[in-house]
Amino acid sequence: MNPKAPAAWPLVGHLPAFLHDKLGFLTRCAEEYGDTVPLRIGEPTFLLNDAADIQHVLIDHSANYSKTWRLTSPRGKRFSGNGLHTSFGADHLRQRRMLQPVFSRSAIEELFFEVMLDRTSRRIDAWTQQAGVELDVAAETESLALSIILGSIFGLQFPDEKLAAAVTLRRGYIEYFYESLLPYPEHWPFPMVRRYRRAQASIDAIIRQQLEHPSSARSFLTSFAAATYADGSRMDFHQQRDEILTLMSTGYETIGDALAWTLYLLVLHPDVESQVIAELETIPGNREPSAGDITKLTFTRQVLDESMRLYPPTWLYIRMALSDDTLPNGIHIRKNSKLYLCQYVTHRSAKYFPEPLRFDPGRFAPGEAAKRPRFSYFPFGGGTRQCIGEHFALLEGVTVLALLLRRFRFQLIQHQAIVPRPTITLRPRNGIRVKILPR
Repeated sequence: MNPKAPAAWPLVGHLPAFLHDKLGFLTRCAEEYGDTVPLRIGEPTFLLNDAADIQHVLIDHSANYSKTWRLTSPRGKRFSGNGLHTSFGADHLRQRRMLQPVFSRSAIEELFFEVMLDRTSRRIDAWTQQAGVELDVAAETESLALSIILGSIFGLQFPDEKLAAAVTLRRGYIEYFYESLLPYPEHWPFPMVRRYRRAQASIDAIIRQQLEHPSSARSFLTSFAAATYADGSRMDFHQQRDEILTLMSTGYETIGDALAWTLYLLVLHPDVESQVIAELETIPGNREPSAGDITKLTFTRQVLDESMRLYPPTWLYIRMALSDDTLPNGIHIRKNSKLYLCQYVTHRSAKYFPEPLRFDPGRFAPGEAAKRPRFSYFPFGGGTRQCIGEHFALLEGVTVLALLLRRFRFQLIQHQAIVPRPTITLRPRNGIRVKILPR
């Protein structure tokens, strides 16, 4: 079977069209050419838009599909470490099984809910002093999420301001590294590269100091140190460092962006916001919610889910075929082909979501998800590589929404173009300017 492909330029193929408008190009490809679209973006590439084919890659035949070489190669691991994020096969499975108890729902609620409350309460105090002031809520939610993950890694009392600045700079460098068209972008004498090296040295020094002199506070760091493999052994210093660096890099951007998009959508849909506020009023008394209260906020969770459908923070998964394979739809995939699994495209498919551009949290009401194929919606991936921090992110997302919306309403600044920018995550290109007003 030979699927149809869009017209391509000689030599450069579809790369110019993709780089010019990634989301628009992939969306048009799916709409015009169907469930499997051959592309020429570097290696032979296929955009997969059918839930059965996505499940085939992520679960049924996952052993045949690895992450991109930019992550898994020795060069990629020198940059990102040799943690859960970059490992593959038996090494990845062994590491995941060892870390899974640390990320269980019960462990997250017991160990880290207090940090979520503390850091969000501090942000509320700061915002209370700025009532009526215009700010970028996307930058604020990402900064808050970073503060929460750093407090969770190193302990509630950890002073995170200096480290947060270094991690933010490192994030900008990662974007430069993966989007650069230059060969070996890490070796070019740009100011960004020099700033990154200083920031990374600072991050490494802080991680080393915390590993050598851990506090008694419950944290990811102490949990990692105590975690054991099946044979009773534990991670060595370098492995702990790599896992901490991975969590520090991947544990805040997605939920920070999801919170920004959710608040934006609620501003645009006051009727939905009113339903969220009504649900929040079911929390007894005028007190901070408990983890048990948060888990009962089912409609608020639906709002977060629907936000991640329309604006999935992780908007694209890339997988490489290790050997020839055939998808459930009969399309033959050759070894070394690159597969694009695009959440942004699949989540907006009318095949799975009628009126797909309409914001409707009811799509995630109890029982509704069971009516759709499993991989019509996959903001956290799936299979052995499903995001291990999913429980953490969802608890954090609903907690932050509950605390913020009980205290503030948000007024969107007029005449600003709010469009998604697909970088490492899906973030607003120019931020989201709002005024914060007391409720």
